[in-house]
Amino acid sequence: MERGKGPIMEGDRRFNRGRMRATRMTERRKEKRARRHSRFLCEGFAEVVAFRSNALFRGKIRDISQSGCFIETRARLNLPRLAEVEVRFTACRHKQSALARVMVVRPGMGAGFEFLPGDPRLDKSFRSMIDRLQAQASTKA
Repeated sequence: MERGKGPIMEGDRRFNRGRMRATRMTERRKEKRARRHSRFLCEGFAEVVAFRSNALFRGKIRDISQSGCFIETRARLNLPRLAEVEVRFTACRHKQSALARVMVVRPGMGAGFEFLPGDPRLDKSFRSMIDRLQAQASTKA
């Protein structure tokens, strides 16, 4: 039998690819269920500083919520899950800086961050920016 033809067995590379794809899809579903706040599409630039690894990368904010954001970047990120970082960004003409933790790294796409609760920098002006994005989203729907 030719390689790649016939039934997919556990040792076959095709079996593992399908299993990995299913695992990634399951992870994405869990992330969506785990979100506490609605995410809103926005445009802006971001800079992330990782404390332990002294790493810095820049990217674009793809979406944001009261509890976190996703930053698109082509940079190769070697950030462990739950590593603490500082996220500095400009979105909707609003400059903001916040402490966050890495929740997910998607190679070639970017990373998702959860803002740390209790950071005093996430003040009324940040919440009003989220409220404006929410109002824009509801008028489009």
